[in-house]
Amino acid sequence: MDFEKKEFYGIVAKAKKQMQITIDQDCNVADTKPDVEKMIQTRGIVKIQETEMMVDRVRIKGEFIFQGLYGTNDTSAYLESLEYSLPFEEYVHIEGVLPSDYVKVKYTIDDINTILINSRKISIRVLLTFSFQITEEMKEKGIIEIHEENVSVLKKDVQITDLIVNKKDIARLKEELVLPANKANIYQILWTQVDMENLQAKIGEHMIEIQGAMHIFVLYLGEDAQMPVQYARWEIPVDTQLECYECMPGMIGRIGMTLGGQQLEIRPDEDGEERIISLDVTIDCDIKIYEDHKISYIDDGYSMEETLIPEYHMFDFETLVGKNQAVMKADKRFRLEQELGKLLQVLSVKGSATVDDVEMTTQGLSVEGVWMADVLYLSTEDMTPVMSSSYMEPFTFFVETKNLTGNEDYQLDVRVDQMTAIPTEGEEIEIRASVLFDFIAFHRVRQRIMTDMKQGPLDYDKIREIPGIVGYIVKEGDTLWSIAKAYFTTVESIREQNEDISDIKPGDKLLIVKEMKIF
Repeated sequence: MDFEKKEFYGIVAKAKKQMQITIDQDCNVADTKPDVEKMIQTRGIVKIQETEMMVDRVRIKGEFIFQGLYGTNDTSAYLESLEYSLPFEEYVHIEGVLPSDYVKVKYTIDDINTILINSRKISIRVLLTFSFQITEEMKEKGIIEIHEENVSVLKKDVQITDLIVNKKDIARLKEELVLPANKANIYQILWTQVDMENLQAKIGEHMIEIQGAMHIFVLYLGEDAQMPVQYARWEIPVDTQLECYECMPGMIGRIGMTLGGQQLEIRPDEDGEERIISLDVTIDCDIKIYEDHKISYIDDGYSMEETLIPEYHMFDFETLVGKNQAVMKADKRFRLEQELGKLLQVLSVKGSATVDDVEMTTQGLSVEGVWMADVLYLSTEDMTPVMSSSYMEPFTFFVETKNLTGNEDYQLDVRVDQMTAIPTEGEEIEIRASVLFDFIAFHRVRQRIMTDMKQGPLDYDKIREIPGIVGYIVKEGDTLWSIAKAYFTTVESIREQNEDISDIKPGDKLLIVKEMKIF
């Protein structure tokens, strides 16, 4: 039999799981570094090096890059920084996982705790939560056309959201930062902070446009004996592109963007003074591009000349039912947690958010979690001119989306998009945060796909049992096609016998004449 096939392709959610791990390690201070008097601020980033899908489990291997800013007993510098790599390897049991599946791994840093064992040794304890989202790739070739005369076919349409692009890529940003004229030359960089603000990705023709703003803060030792600790800030617009051949305007994009690696290099200016910083930053992009369209395929068929025996496989189609980017604005005053001295000026604020619980309703998602702020500031205390304080605030936010049933597969990414900290009167600090909620949901429809059509001889005994002419009363669920197949005739014949009827409803009366007479 001559028929045409099309390959149906999809990726559907299979399983989700969270796992919490603890990394404990004692680290020695390098011989070139001064003694540690007090840890001021800590941070870290997880670098996942390997993910291996196995039967019923996933192996994950990587490292936690720990960075710390600390106070020293050196009166000429006061501050120093250190960095350590803390490796980890874990296995997580997820029932039903196969080596052919895909996994997306996200992490949150729940806690970084440091204990000063002595001035040359630090105990570091990190608590991480990993979220695993397992997806399954589905491929099936289904029949979409049958090129045979005297074969009546039943076509079905399904509205689906095809995953056109599913890949990871890196956007690179290179900038040259020049120190303001009133700042001393750089001797040593102590601490840096790079933040992305209002990052947006737009799908263009064969490319993805990324726009936003990048904020850079640098704390450094300067060539100034009176003021050895200096700082500088810059705000740089982000406007870059990623090549994506499959992308076209009108497609639906969900592009997760997180700050990746950062490299800073001090360079001399034209006068030979160390006043230029070469900055190389990467944005890690998790790219998923979707396209909504309708697929027509053959669901059934019959012939007056032979028996047709269809073969079916079940296939899961996914349709986009909800997509939303919502922003929660938060404004909270906290009492200052200063140990010594008074706050003179906020140097930088680093924000993060974690999600504790998500509840799906027919109107959207109810999200509960906590946003946090780490504030680095100048103090009036001579021995510790730079200090930090941490604050946190629980939140509940509703992400609205229509047309949900409450049983969809969904993905939710939450990140702090903007955060500022301003000292106020009364020994308080006001923190303003914008938390971005990026949400997408799919409805899964399982339908049978005809993958083959076998041919066999007609069952004449069965055909003889069908009356040659019959009066038929339409029942619930009947169609002209189903009636024609049951009574061995054609839709055209039924229409001819019934005044070219096009639509039928329960209770309608039809005259049906069998096409083939067998004696």
